[in-house]
Amino acid sequence: MRVQFWLLVAISFLNNAIACCSGYSSVCTCDLVSSANVCMQYTCKASVKSAKCFPGRSQVILHDGRTKQLSQLKIGDLVMVNENNVYEPVLAFIHASKENLFNYLAMEIYSSLSNTSSTLFVSPNHLIFDYDSGEARFAGKFQVGDRVQFIQNNKITPSEIINIELKQEQGFYAPLTPSGTIVVDGVVASNYASVSNHALAHKAMGLYRWWIKLAGVNTSEDIPRMLLVMSYVEKMIRWSGLNILINNQMYDGIFELSSTV
Repeated sequence: MRVQFWLLVAISFLNNAIACCSGYSSVCTCDLVSSANVCMQYTCKASVKSAKCFPGRSQVILHDGRTKQLSQLKIGDLVMVNENNVYEPVLAFIHASKENLFNYLAMEIYSSLSNTSSTLFVSPNHLIFDYDSGEARFAGKFQVGDRVQFIQNNKITPSEIINIELKQEQGFYAPLTPSGTIVVDGVVASNYASVSNHALAHKAMGLYRWWIKLAGVNTSEDIPRMLLVMSYVEKMIRWSGLNILINNQMYDGIFELSSTV
């Protein structure tokens, strides 16, 4: 019975992790108006149904200290996955594409430690780690003023989000590591998207990591055949109400943009 339960959990998570379609709609309001009646700061609420993870320009840290763009990353490359200077091999890509432009959140992050800022490009439904709670949250649920886990000198620093915009970037990549985490653009991120429970998603994806060992790695840019098969099976068992039994929420597609112009 326990094996059957975890199989259902895995199928549910994998189905939602690979689900993707396109489309944005947004409504913006002015938060700060100048004396010349010009909007100086605005907030937009937008909805999205895409699962693109990270663009090709996003960078990871290799075991020798060099950085490498995701578009150049290869299976087997050792990448930093957490604050403890731990490096793990890229096992596979959950999905990837070098072609076309896709919309991402561009989150400008300020570090008081180094007095510098950097930008994380990420899809709204991808999980990144909150500094204050230590939990993984949807990127689209972070707001200006929130703090993320940012790596500097191999340590996590409390770095604040100071700006969030929507930008188009080339390609999309979702690397998979043994621990289920990866440091992208300096920020500690989960490998997973669309589902809120990182720990449970990681357990569920153990089934796919097992499949990789058994059948080998999918080297094409298409979604691996096993994930597609499990997606079809999940639709047949949705009547079971699985999400009621587990501590998990699906991404609702809503995020806020906040920027000073």
